[in-house]
Amino acid sequence: MSTAELFMEPEEVEDFIRETLEDDALCTYSVDDGPEIGLCPYITFYIYHLPEDYLPLVDKMTCIYKTFGQLIDVPFQIIWKDDTQDWLPAADKRLPNPDDFPALACIQQKELRPFWIMASDQESEATTARWAFCAKVRDGGMRYATLKLTFRHKWYRQNKARWQTFIKDCIAQLQPEHCYSGFEVGNGGFNILGVYESDVLERICADYFYGMDIDHTSRMGFHSFCYHRDDPIFDPEALEGLNNLPEKYTDPSDLGAGLRTPTWCFLLTPFWLAKLGKSEADVRAELDDPRIEITAIPFAVGPHNPNGEAGLWIRLGELDLHPVENGVPDLLVKANRLIRPIRCDDLNLLTLDAWDDDPNPRFDYESSLRWMRRFDEDSDWPNAEKRNVGSPAIRRSNVPANHPCPETGWWFTPAQANSRRYFKQDDIMPSVGGDYGDTFWQWSPDQSPPKL
Repeated sequence: MSTAELFMEPEEVEDFIRETLEDDALCTYSVDDGPEIGLCPYITFYIYHLPEDYLPLVDKMTCIYKTFGQLIDVPFQIIWKDDTQDWLPAADKRLPNPDDFPALACIQQKELRPFWIMASDQESEATTARWAFCAKVRDGGMRYATLKLTFRHKWYRQNKARWQTFIKDCIAQLQPEHCYSGFEVGNGGFNILGVYESDVLERICADYFYGMDIDHTSRMGFHSFCYHRDDPIFDPEALEGLNNLPEKYTDPSDLGAGLRTPTWCFLLTPFWLAKLGKSEADVRAELDDPRIEITAIPFAVGPHNPNGEAGLWIRLGELDLHPVENGVPDLLVKANRLIRPIRCDDLNLLTLDAWDDDPNPRFDYESSLRWMRRFDEDSDWPNAEKRNVGSPAIRRSNVPANHPCPETGWWFTPAQANSRRYFKQDDIMPSVGGDYGDTFWQWSPDQSPPKL
């Protein structure tokens, strides 16, 4: 696209937002026959590790890759061949068998190179996937190893228990220091650094969805010289020239500085619990709500977990984009209040720096800070009018089928395309059937009658 022109006209933005809410098959947008991008569910694991953990981590990633391949209901179309740095069709005979990944990773490690396992169900890695796998195992220097999974929303709605069991097993295996799940402008984690269109769409969607997250593993995945500086990772030569830094220096724009604002599921590891000064009982008390699920997952004893405390995997209700028009979601406010003392407010949300005369909306330092703080009580995000500052925001809950309508107006269900309907208060809201799973009706952002 031309960076001197608007990425999306105002009417295109409105259409995209409406279709994203109404079409569970994933609404995408492209310009000039470029990659199709849209909002999709994802989960990312950020793993702190030492150099000797490189090959064991590849073994774990390989195991998860095989299991993930058994979950997906649409096959991969392209797969990354790491030794030649190429994307190849999934049926290409030059691709190695996953059983060969550990041996190939051993070669990469000797050459001081990261090892990547990547696959997508799309024809291009630049297009938002329904299913994608992206594992990057590094030498352990200043970056986390990462695993990002993109998953299909419709499949998830029909397989919630199966997916959550799989994710909890991944956490137990990988022992990540960060883990986040929710909706994002799907980038698959495929080294997307520098994709202008995604930056723009993220900024556009941030004004419409409280439940959108921003996850750039290549940009955010640094732990710097913070609390790990005393680890054997940093020998005297590695620290040469850094003596002028504070002893526990942390780059505030990296995830090493703190937690991201959660939008659905997130992890509190023993390390972050200690930083927060909270016990498991404290967290359960502060997040006491029947809609919140907290699962304790064993974490290994180590320098950052001397007492063998458990990590807490926390799910904040149902997977939801939380449209701004529906009000500020109370569960996200509650979770934000808990993690606020260790929140990474200065996290860099851009893959490319902004420049003068850019006609498209993009995050800058000020808007990034406001967005990270959007669930604070004194926030006015996205603006004072929509936020309704000074009075509680109305949060209309999703209504299951066969229950009475709580408020007269227009509603829709992701279980059926073009489902927007007008219900009067106390009307029984129907099930639409099909293979989507349970029917839940949501308050429509568009309350205007249909155009004749």
